[in-house]
Amino acid sequence: MSGISLLLLLVTGLYMVTSAWNFTTGWIDVALISLALIAPCGAALIEPRRRAINRLAQETPDGPIPETLERLIHNSVLRTAVQTLPLLLLGIVFLMTTKPSLIGSLIVMAVALALGLVSSLLLVVLARPQSAVKIANRV
Repeated sequence: MSGISLLLLLVTGLYMVTSAWNFTTGWIDVALISLALIAPCGAALIEPRRRAINRLAQETPDGPIPETLERLIHNSVLRTAVQTLPLLLLGIVFLMTTKPSLIGSLIVMAVALALGLVSSLLLVVLARPQSAVKIANRV
């Protein structure tokens, strides 16, 4: 579904650019480049991990979650991508609604990226003590 949504968003966005705006507008350039970079990142960082989690979850019998599945679910790359990409998309929506200058658009996307990375880092750091407690309880 996300691939179809992204394609629809891109087609309608390009139509609006050609009919109402032009490609020399700063926020449009930043938004399109950001979108072009976000799409492959989502496909490369999220989709393979999501498929692996789904496959292993289907194979796992009812009961406690196996350690391998738990490691896949709590993968730091997956957490970072899932936390950061929506903030980048929100940055694009912000660009579309406020239409800042080129410099303003670059700042918006840099802030969105920084917020996504910092928030995902906080989640990874906060999740580590729980893993250490589980390991200590097993010993």
